[in-house]
Amino acid sequence: MNYRIVTALIVLPVIAGCEGSSAEDTAPMKTATYYTQHLDEARAVANRCKLMDVQKQRELSLGDYQEWQISNEGVNCQTALSVSEAASVRELVLKQSKPPAPVATPKVAPPPSSAVPALRGQSDNQKLNAAQTLAPV
Repeated sequence: MNYRIVTALIVLPVIAGCEGSSAEDTAPMKTATYYTQHLDEARAVANRCKLMDVQKQRELSLGDYQEWQISNEGVNCQTALSVSEAASVRELVLKQSKPPAPVATPKVAPPPSSAVPALRGQSDNQKLNAAQTLAPV
């Protein structure tokens, strides 16, 4: 019975993996919904990731770089980049689709009543009303 405990103590760490996890892998994975609700954080992460991506490409081998891309940190970077770029495009489209501000037009006062020509041959009590026109019909 004692050898089973010793064997279990040796075998369990091997089964669980001796490599351990890095800080990158322990970072919680964040969704696009999370970054959409926290747009300032998404933009900050995206800016940091743009610089980090260039650095990782220089420092890591191709295989290690691809491994980093599928790590939680790499996925968070891609998600933050996508959400921040989509938000920027959305803001641009909304800005361009707004109607232009109304231009103030000067108010035109109607001409004084003395400027309206009176028809000859009609008495003063038969003045033109708004429904009558001077043009032939």
